[in-house]
Amino acid sequence: MIKAILFDLDETLIDRSEMMRQFLLEQHQRFSVLHSIDKASFVEACIRHQNNGYANKKKAYISALNEISFPDIPVVELLLEDLYTHYGKFPVLFEGVHQVLQTLSLQFHLGVVSNGRTSVQLAKLENSGIAKYFSSICISESIGCKKPDPIIFQTCLHQLSVAPEEAVFVGDNPCSDIEPAIALGMRAIWVENDNFDQPEDDVKAVVGLNDVHSILAGFIST
Repeated sequence: MIKAILFDLDETLIDRSEMMRQFLLEQHQRFSVLHSIDKASFVEACIRHQNNGYANKKKAYISALNEISFPDIPVVELLLEDLYTHYGKFPVLFEGVHQVLQTLSLQFHLGVVSNGRTSVQLAKLENSGIAKYFSSICISESIGCKKPDPIIFQTCLHQLSVAPEEAVFVGDNPCSDIEPAIALGMRAIWVENDNFDQPEDDVKAVVGLNDVHSILAGFIST
């Protein structure tokens, strides 16, 4: 019997790519020292070197500024501080997230398992208005380990008082979301995206969260 649904955050509930794009546009505007750089070039270079959020943030800024011939290393620390201060204030949700979470929360315990800084990830959850749906929020900085480490998944399951076989994990990254969840005994739903190939396991896939309901119905009936 399925009792809980666990979610990844970035690129599953939060449109991180669009959120970061909007943030970088605003960051360029805030820093007059950057105004000599073409705004679009700055944004695109930063996004490219962030590698979908998996690259070290400081190194990504350094590489991006070097690429656009602006190797001003001192400004990197200011940009990094600005990122951790302001990024997260204006999260962008994928379409239908509120409605899906509201509906699921009436039937299941919901949890979030996310890599990242606690302050930033919590800000995304609070400012997007979706924190209220979750009974457990496990963020790597607070837990002390990152996905795909099974401990962070197990912590969330423990907080929800459910066994792995009673839970479903929904995420976009096959390596850090889908595979470790299945290895623990959970079922998994992969959110299709252009960043990763489809998982090798026979995993149910959805284009958007609105399709999760039908997959869950299939799990419950089996």
